[in-house]
Amino acid sequence: MRLIRIYLLMFGLVSLFGNVKAQDKWSLNECINYALEHNLTHQGLGLVEQSAQIDAQQSKFNLLPSISASSSAGVSFGRTVDNYSSTVTNTQNFSNANSLSASLTLFRGFILKNQIAYAKYRREVAEWRKVNHEDDLAFNILMAYFNMIYYQGVVEISREQLNLSEYNLEKTQTLVKTGLKAKSDLAEMQANYEKERLNLIQSENKQEETRLVLGQTMNLPANRLDRFEVNAGESVVAGNLSVDPDSLFSFYVENSPYVKIAETELQAAAKEVAIARGQFLPSIYLNGSVSTGYYETYKNDQGVVIPFADQIENNMGQYLGASLSIPVFQKNQRRNQFRQAKLAKEQAQVELDSYMQTVYYELHNNVRELKALFREYIQTEKQVDAERLAFKVAQRKYDEGLINVIELLTVKNRMAEAKGQLLFAKLQWEIKNKTLDFYKGIRFWE
Repeated sequence: MRLIRIYLLMFGLVSLFGNVKAQDKWSLNECINYALEHNLTHQGLGLVEQSAQIDAQQSKFNLLPSISASSSAGVSFGRTVDNYSSTVTNTQNFSNANSLSASLTLFRGFILKNQIAYAKYRREVAEWRKVNHEDDLAFNILMAYFNMIYYQGVVEISREQLNLSEYNLEKTQTLVKTGLKAKSDLAEMQANYEKERLNLIQSENKQEETRLVLGQTMNLPANRLDRFEVNAGESVVAGNLSVDPDSLFSFYVENSPYVKIAETELQAAAKEVAIARGQFLPSIYLNGSVSTGYYETYKNDQGVVIPFADQIENNMGQYLGASLSIPVFQKNQRRNQFRQAKLAKEQAQVELDSYMQTVYYELHNNVRELKALFREYIQTEKQVDAERLAFKVAQRKYDEGLINVIELLTVKNRMAEAKGQLLFAKLQWEIKNKTLDFYKGIRFWE
């Protein structure tokens, strides 16, 4: 029996350490880096970027001549016109034709040159979109991460409140039995206890919901969600903030992926205007070809069919020429395409200016909010200390029968609310602080 107990004890220790090891705690940077590697939308933008690179390469290849080769062979039966002698024959004849042709665009209203620049800008847009999505994804993870930390803290506060309610419920039961408290106080305390249990259940459900949201954003496998936990860590809320919003705005505009997208979209739109304008100009093409063939009707003076190799050499023909295409009228399509391209360029400019305006005021507001959140945090911290002291006094008075249960619960609920506000203010300050770091060019996840 003693040996069995030892084995059971060892098994229990192994299980305990196994459960501890099974807890999968993630830092913010780990969550973001995992999401960047596994997020499906981010992977899709990588494919879009590769496609844009191929388009950019193709726009350069379009400057090269087009070369094509063809070969055909056939047997004619019955009454036909001979391809070589152009006479009518009534016998079975075999023929073979071969050709090699090339075409080179000499001038096309600078369209090919502008298409190269346009494809280059579209490739840059695709690259910046991927970088911008990386930033957006990092902030989505940041919000989901701190949301999970918040409800993790709410669960702790709810559990603490439930423990206090349980203590007071047992205390009240004892006081009722001794006649120091009325049964109405016990009923009130019991109702509050059940309410605290409900609050804990709701907080735990919300925590599970935030875990699911964060896991989904990261594309975390479902079998890892049960063990997935975030590492809250310790942070210090500081108020020594010296940031000039205007200089920070100038720095951000020079480095922002979204601004780069808008600027590059504007440059691409300008090239679209140039491409549409080029359609009004004439186009010049250079064409050349080499052709030969073999015909069974091609015979010498003795009536013998000339050999294949000799015919290929003898029937060799070359062609070199140029063509000019002048646009005259095409149902007003070119003119309308040009007008549409100019409107698209103006729209791109408006979108760029609108975003710059939005970012300017958003940055100023973030600086203001960070300062305000620091003041709120300091004041809420003082309120928590005061509420905690007030609850200790109220608890002592209740134990001594100096106040009723309603007064005790009022102080207790005030303390819980203040703790929740303190947690919220702290997390909001951290989010705003990391946001301003991002405006400074600090990618906090790297």
